[in-house]
Amino acid sequence: MAAQPKPLPVHQPSYLEGGGILGWLTTIDHKRVAVMYLVSALFFLALGGFEAMAIRVQLWRPDNHVLSAAIYNAFFTMHGTTMIFLVVMPLLLGFFGNFLIPLQIGARDVAFPRLNALSFWLALVAGILLHLGWIRGGLPDAGWFGYANLTERYFTPGLAIDWWVIGLLVSGTSTVLTGLNFLTTIIAMRAPGMTYMRMPMFMWSLMVTSILILIAFPALTIGLIFLLFDRFFGTHFYVASAGATPILWQHLFWLFGHPEVYIMALPAFGIISEVIPTFSRKPLFGYPMMAYSICLIAFLSYGVWGHHMFATGMGPVADSAFAITSMLIAIPTGVKIFSWIATVWGGSLRMTTAFYFALGMLLEFTLGGLSGVMHASAPIDLQQTDSYFVVAHFHYVLFGGVMFTILAAFYYWWPKISGRMLSERLGKWHFWVTVVGFNLTFFPMHILGMWGMPRRTYTYGAGMGWTHLNQLETIGAFILGIAFLLFYVNIFRSLTSRGERAPADPWDGRSLEWSTPSPPPAYNFATIPQIRGRDAWWILKYGRAGSRGVAAYMSGQAPAQPQPSQPVSAEDIHMPAPSIFPLVLSLGVGVMGLGLIIDWYRIILIGAAVTILSIVGMGFEYADFGEESHDPEHAPSSGGVDVRKIGLWSFIGSECVFFASLISTFIVYKSRSLAGPGPKILNIPLTSFSTFILLMSSLLMVLALAATQRGDKRWERIWLGGVIAFGLIFLGGQVYEFTSFYREGMGLTTNLFSQSFFVLVGFHGAHVAIGVLWLSVLLAAAMTDKLGQSRALSVELAGLYWHFVDVVWIIIFTLVYLMQAVPGA
Repeated sequence: MAAQPKPLPVHQPSYLEGGGILGWLTTIDHKRVAVMYLVSALFFLALGGFEAMAIRVQLWRPDNHVLSAAIYNAFFTMHGTTMIFLVVMPLLLGFFGNFLIPLQIGARDVAFPRLNALSFWLALVAGILLHLGWIRGGLPDAGWFGYANLTERYFTPGLAIDWWVIGLLVSGTSTVLTGLNFLTTIIAMRAPGMTYMRMPMFMWSLMVTSILILIAFPALTIGLIFLLFDRFFGTHFYVASAGATPILWQHLFWLFGHPEVYIMALPAFGIISEVIPTFSRKPLFGYPMMAYSICLIAFLSYGVWGHHMFATGMGPVADSAFAITSMLIAIPTGVKIFSWIATVWGGSLRMTTAFYFALGMLLEFTLGGLSGVMHASAPIDLQQTDSYFVVAHFHYVLFGGVMFTILAAFYYWWPKISGRMLSERLGKWHFWVTVVGFNLTFFPMHILGMWGMPRRTYTYGAGMGWTHLNQLETIGAFILGIAFLLFYVNIFRSLTSRGERAPADPWDGRSLEWSTPSPPPAYNFATIPQIRGRDAWWILKYGRAGSRGVAAYMSGQAPAQPQPSQPVSAEDIHMPAPSIFPLVLSLGVGVMGLGLIIDWYRIILIGAAVTILSIVGMGFEYADFGEESHDPEHAPSSGGVDVRKIGLWSFIGSECVFFASLISTFIVYKSRSLAGPGPKILNIPLTSFSTFILLMSSLLMVLALAATQRGDKRWERIWLGGVIAFGLIFLGGQVYEFTSFYREGMGLTTNLFSQSFFVLVGFHGAHVAIGVLWLSVLLAAAMTDKLGQSRALSVELAGLYWHFVDVVWIIIFTLVYLMQAVPGA
């Protein structure tokens, strides 16, 4: 029997207790935020499943017309979009990641609790925006990948694609904030003694996934911004007749899209690496190589996007490079599979439902991986691309690999999350029905693909010979629907009085979350634990060495009782207060998106005002906190670097990819304009002066920080005011330059040079404007004596952002202005 934590002499209310509806709307507790992600994801899972079954009903027989071609296209577009952005990622990151990161690293909350709540509300707003087409404008029907130039307004008029673009932009913002938060939390807030090589493997996977999010999502954001400008402002980033290339969208989308596969897969690998050792009663085999392989997978995933584009004619050199990296990425993935098998081998297996799903994942994901390696070969890919073979492949990877893992995680961690057990009997029925339904649905697609059935086809002829296999797939889809119905019933049953109460450690777990009550208290740990090795909770129960712990368990030896530090009263544990600003800010963003789509500028202005005021409100909400605060959002990390600084550096890294994508597009398009003014129109003397002003503002920023650190309020205000003034001068010069271009006949939509120039320089100007607003808030705080030495870090963070904006401008000035002045550049 597993050891249970010693009861503390203080009452430990569950995180689920109290607060009412308002408490949930204003919560910033990572566990409650995780539960809200769960409710949202389960709703969209049901909706996405309905769309999938409607697709299969349409393909039940030849020449079927249950769905029209347009509705079929809308359903498969929304099925893919919903499952990826509103189900799988919210479950892996929003639900399991949010709930478990602080518990597994021994922290009381994430690094930025209010940012965490904001991420959820933005994700919910994105889901609503994506589905408002049910009410007005119709659902998007260009595929979840949105290939250009099918998504241009000429080919797809109406509001459907507009909902899709705005919804994905908001969803991407939410995900980037989540990645930033998770990366900062794992780096900075691990319990004392938890080195990187002592972290649970799930934490390794989420840390690397967070890095992937920060460097992958900006490419999708830029692609969506270009599409937004094409649809709303008349540019032509993807219009071939204007000299552009629709292939640009594919590069940007798949530069995001293939890392996105591993953004979903890596957390799943981490989960399996927690479930299998627990139910094998063995440490994870090859822990160091498992950690390194996660890093290698992430590194290689950023260089394989081109294998989605073999059919676009990139050429033999590019095809060969992407083929090699696509083959190489199978090596670290194979390391994981063999490590999991080695962990199971020789273990004392406990055949629970969670373990069933974990073993099922091993088989199904391996099958999907084998069919995926085939596509690393360009000749094979050319035959299989856009066929049902590819549909089979990615469903075996994403459903067989990721969804099986999510279900294993549900059965494994649900007792900790809810305080109640799921039914093992229902769970095993759920597993076997899922296995039958899944393989019956997707395995025949391999055969149909080899027989030539194209993907994205809404019907087929009777003479093609595809009828029987399609009918098997439809039967399998409905069996899969029954499996998920059993799953929902099991959850509902668990939450009622029929669900067995869960002990703190029902599975004899290995990591720290099992040392807390089920469900945990709001503050997670009354005393921050001291970590003495890998598998921290297992060591506390069974002894120092992991091997001795296994031997002790096998021999029936009673586990050693951990000796916790002196507990503290719950009233002495400082947790950040609830906040309404994340919800209000998200509503402001949603109103802005709604106003843009329905073309009502007053709505846009109202949304923008609400958004800006909410951001400022969040900034002043805890303005009395100093460096000595115990608030998790303002606490310095154990490494001596404040979590806010780590978070800002992470954001800057993501912004580097954002501007790199913009600059790359400008370099490609600068000389492809078919008519109109070109680079010679640029006003280099004016821009040189503006560049000098912006660089001098960085010097003033350094002086402002120095004044704050020494407590010189007078010069602090003077230098901050100077930075703001120089920033406004720079923006004024940019406005003058833009208006002069318009007078000389170069507008946003004139040609490819003008549109790539205005978007690149304009977004940099927007970053400068944000910096000016940020500094203005700090100046207002300084004028009211709320910005002293204790809050010098606030000025330092603003300075880091400002210096980054200046460095980006130096690059832009060199590439856009100076190099255009050189003949032949």
